Amino acid sequence: MRVAWVPLAVLVVGFACAGLAVAQESAPPQLAPVDEQAPAPKQVFQSLKNFGSFGANAGGMLLLGDEDAADGALIRPSLQACFRYRFSENWIGVGEFGFGWNAYKDQGDTVYAITSGTLGAYRHISNALGVEWSAGGGAGLYRWIYKSAGKAIKDPESHLAYKGLDPGLFAGMQVEKRMTAHVTLIGTAQYHLLFSSNEDDFPTRFGGSDSFLASRLGVNYHFSPYEGILWERKVNRTIRLTSGKAGS
Repeated sequence: MRVAWVPLAVLVVGFACAGLAVAQESAPPQLAPVDEQAPAPKQVFQSLKNFGSFGANAGGMLLLGDEDAADGALIRPSLQACFRYRFSENWIGVGEFGFGWNAYKDQGDTVYAITSGTLGAYRHISNALGVEWSAGGGAGLYRWIYKSAGKAIKDPESHLAYKGLDPGLFAGMQVEKRMTAHVTLIGTAQYHLLFSSNEDDFPTRFGGSDSFLASRLGVNYHFSPYEGILWERKVNRTIRLTSGKAGS
């Protein structure tokens, strides 16, 4: 009896070993550990092509000419409203309205103030240091006044007030940083030249062309005019009826 059980025991052990081998071969592979410290994917914003924007910026300005205006001038604030339209990925149209002034050392409340309205364009030139770099220029009108205690000072010879409204040009650089899908941070540096030379009216001083350097930082909010904000977007919609005929 004992001898008869030996082959049966050997057969059972053999089947058990075979089943264990098959189970090991069919075991699912272990997953690689997940790195919880992996950086989040970089957010990608949509293009701002054909988007308009409005915003404001602030900084400072310094008179560089004429010689009388620049002599002893002290940097003072410059404020500006900015309206932009992005015609393409490379070209941006810009309209700006700004105001700034310079004070003078040891001259109390005597200031030289300039109000400007300009139109221009910037062209994208590079993406470096995580910002967009652009260069451009334009033209505009500039109202300037040299005053003390809120009143324009007059030329001693002509007795005309030191003020005027003159055309001018500007050139500058700007950097733009995308903050959200609709908001960008913009820094600008501009050189402005006024065609204000007028020695006939101002023979004593301020007879030359004025110029100044302005640097500002601000934000702009972008919107799409085609989304019904400014005008209705015309879209031809065609409806396919169940009969197969097209309707609108």
